[in-house]
Amino acid sequence: MTWFLYALGAPVLWALVNIADQYLVNKHAKGEHQVGALVLFSSLVGIVVAFIIAIFVNGIFEVNTHDRLILILSGFFSLGWIILYLKALEIEDVSSIVPWFLTIPVFGYIFAYIFLGETLTQIQMIGSIVVLFGGMILSFEVNEENKVRFKTKVALMMISSCIFAALWGVLFKFVTVEDSFWVSSFWEYIGLGLAGLLIWVSMRSYRKAFSHMIKTGGNKILTLNVSSEAVTMGGNFMNNFALLLAPVTLVFLVATFQPIIVLGLTFICTKFFPWIVEEKFTKKHLMPKIVAMGIMTVGRRSKALGFKI
Repeated sequence: MTWFLYALGAPVLWALVNIADQYLVNKHAKGEHQVGALVLFSSLVGIVVAFIIAIFVNGIFEVNTHDRLILILSGFFSLGWIILYLKALEIEDVSSIVPWFLTIPVFGYIFAYIFLGETLTQIQMIGSIVVLFGGMILSFEVNEENKVRFKTKVALMMISSCIFAALWGVLFKFVTVEDSFWVSSFWEYIGLGLAGLLIWVSMRSYRKAFSHMIKTGGNKILTLNVSSEAVTMGGNFMNNFALLLAPVTLVFLVATFQPIIVLGLTFICTKFFPWIVEEKFTKKHLMPKIVAMGIMTVGRRSKALGFKI
């Protein structure tokens, strides 16, 4: 069961990053355009990672121009989903945001069909509809007056974020083979850095927010961002290692625990460390999340294993 420990370690690490993101947005990114500062931090980390890859990996310039452009474009999409995800965290709890990432394979199936020629089975299509239905449930909220409203803005942000994330993954796979993983990663991170540079040049408000964040808590925020990136890469490593030891479908099924882990972590933080993250855990707030997570998990598992719904 060694593969299971690696497969489970990945969503645990990713969940910790989600909590860190919520902390950064709530405590250090308040005010108009402040999320832009965090985006620029992520871009800087991308440049550093590209530089490190260039030092240790040979042949990074042997990639043809066509593939370089596609990989750079995937880097732009990677920053796109980060921006929308952080924007959504400004107005919604992290435990309501993270389950949306279960829809990434739904859009991934569509783009893989378009770009990679992969086929969609009937079970995959049904499972995709179930996952999207669960996402819609997450977007309904009962307010203090017991009136139900649909959180349109959050839903649109996270759907767009997941579309960008799916495009990022599919385009990366489109031009990457096993032996060129690090070379492709170099050009992807170059794209991430260029996207950040474009934002720096074109958006004065983001530059001001970045400068303000550096002055008021730069070292702390930089440390948190770098640590988050390192933890994310650690999760990616554990996930990829698990894929070498077990069938892909089993590893992907374990990854569906991430929203549940995030919910558990937010509960612990709310009870014991509210200065990190604090959410409402009344029955009215908790039940829609649990129901939506259950539906989305069933939908994703049915796609992976071919269960009949």
